[in-house]
Amino acid sequence: MYLLNVSYSKNPAQVEAHIKSHGEWVGRYLKEGIFLFAGPKKSGLGGVIAVQSMEKEQLLQILAEDSYVQADVADYQILDFDCKATQASLETLKLA
Repeated sequence: MYLLNVSYSKNPAQVEAHIKSHGEWVGRYLKEGIFLFAGPKKSGLGGVIAVQSMEKEQLLQILAEDSYVQADVADYQILDFDCKATQASLETLKLA
């Protein structure tokens, strides 16, 4: 699975115009089951997205669709990891 750490690279006023389309993009991939969970950072300066395992090339293609990437207002740190331990209610994450 991937954990995406999204950080604004421009000031929040420049990001604001892209928040709605970014949210729609996130929602699309949540509905498709590609994204496992997503949410904003408490700082208000980015967010975090968990993504199902896939080829990195496919992930990069998905990220290229994000309005934040297209407008160059955020940077993505991509962490590739295997989930080995969870609470009982989150066991399915081990399969991601």
